[in-house]
Amino acid sequence: MIAARRPPAVAPPGIVRDPDLVAGYLEDASGAAPGYAAGVVRVESESEASALLSSTLASGEAILCQAARTSLTAGAIPRGEIVVSVERMGAIGPVERRPGGGRVVVEPGVRLDDFRHALALHDLYYPPVPTYEQAMVGGTVSTNAGGAATFKYGVTRAWVRALSVVLFNGDVIDVERGQEMARPGEELRVRLSSGVELRIPVPRYRLPAVKKVSAGYHAADPLDLVDLFVGAEGTLGLITSITLDLVPAPPALVTALVFVADFGRAIGLAGDLRSAALASRAAGDGRGPDVRSIEAVDGGGLALLCASGDTRRLRVAVPDRAGAVVLIEVELKERSTADAAEEALLAAYDGKAGDTPLARLVGILRQYAALDDVQFALPGDETRRAALRELREAVPRRVGELLAERQRTSAGLRKVAGDLVVPFDRVSEIVRVYETGFESRGLAYAIWGHLSDGNLHPNALVRDEREVAAAIDALDEFADAAVRLGGSPLSEHGVGRDPVKQRMLRRFLGAEAIDEMRAIKRALDPEGRFAPGVLFETATAPGPTP
Repeated sequence: MIAARRPPAVAPPGIVRDPDLVAGYLEDASGAAPGYAAGVVRVESESEASALLSSTLASGEAILCQAARTSLTAGAIPRGEIVVSVERMGAIGPVERRPGGGRVVVEPGVRLDDFRHALALHDLYYPPVPTYEQAMVGGTVSTNAGGAATFKYGVTRAWVRALSVVLFNGDVIDVERGQEMARPGEELRVRLSSGVELRIPVPRYRLPAVKKVSAGYHAADPLDLVDLFVGAEGTLGLITSITLDLVPAPPALVTALVFVADFGRAIGLAGDLRSAALASRAAGDGRGPDVRSIEAVDGGGLALLCASGDTRRLRVAVPDRAGAVVLIEVELKERSTADAAEEALLAAYDGKAGDTPLARLVGILRQYAALDDVQFALPGDETRRAALRELREAVPRRVGELLAERQRTSAGLRKVAGDLVVPFDRVSEIVRVYETGFESRGLAYAIWGHLSDGNLHPNALVRDEREVAAAIDALDEFADAAVRLGGSPLSEHGVGRDPVKQRMLRRFLGAEAIDEMRAIKRALDPEGRFAPGVLFETATAPGPTP
């Protein structure tokens, strides 16, 4: 059993109600309509967060925790709650060196790019970072984010060792991994400072065996209490401290931007790279290639990049024959300069390199006739590496801008996009489902994402309300296909307040599983204070504050 504590008493922080200031906290990255809030509190400490929850307990005011508002599911858009922003909780604790890496305690408002730079001073690396590095650690924990390097390193959950969480009444629990666990049908227990015991039922539903699942509350046998908060999307408590594991930074990194004829060839290339990397790791063979991520963009996304001028701006030459682009990151086991890596690549091109990681990489690319147009960022060239990564990240940004432009003349438009995952050996099948589903409905589309994980984002480029309805229908078809193929319709973005994704969650796991999730919510948040309407709709939604 976990015993809750009360942090040192402080005065409750003031609630900002000035409409001009509150306005900055009413939207997120989902593109959904702005919300409305009872006010905003920018907490600076655990004690302030506890005092706020305690002082508002009697009134039962609802709380919406916010980090960087990068949610793509409207999960950070308030619907009448007090917004509690953690943006001022950005402390990074001392780095503890440990065998094989390190460990550090951070606050939830730490931005990922700041975290990366801080760890670089210690030659350490935190792997499960989404492609958008302005996100905050607290937000990534709340959605169990993954990002590009999931193929090698897994998702956020695997890296969280401990959490401190403020509960509905202002109590705080400190829970370490392995400290409180129970099996399905049993209960996890928390004793409040008042002596009241919370009994949290462990769910019986099962989740698919894929790396990335962000579909409500985690289920496992046994279930660790830490894992219940990771991926809970802020519905069970307010996380104020996160203990994370770290690994040594790779000695050197080579990034390759590869153009292929079509998305099918991209999948084939990714499959061969995955197989080579997995086989070398299993055998302890340092010749790899030690691939950590494979990102891909289809022809529709590539056309958007060319039309927007992003390819010219980032100095990326796109060959006429290109129908898809693949971004590959390979870790090297030994330090290397850019000159040394370039020499090794040239030798590999000429067949004179012997059996080395870069020679094996070149050999696989040669099989796909991709060597003539491949563009590399070599060790130490962070500017070029950032440009190649930005090219991939520009796709969702351009899709969002296109939608915003069309919304000016058609207010009923909304973003219709998938976040689905299947086992990699079923990726070709699910991509055919995406392409056929969009094309049979006359919809333009773009597909991109984390190909090495089987986690892709099919996006409809809708032009009118009829196309929105058709795209939503297609998305339901995609979700059912992902489940049928052993995957999940909800991979890394979570569920949030998006009604389509909430419906997907119900279809995916069933009504009984939703009831089990609601029981978990009632046990840890009996007053229903945290993020009402996130994950599953509330019985009655609060109306706008007068």
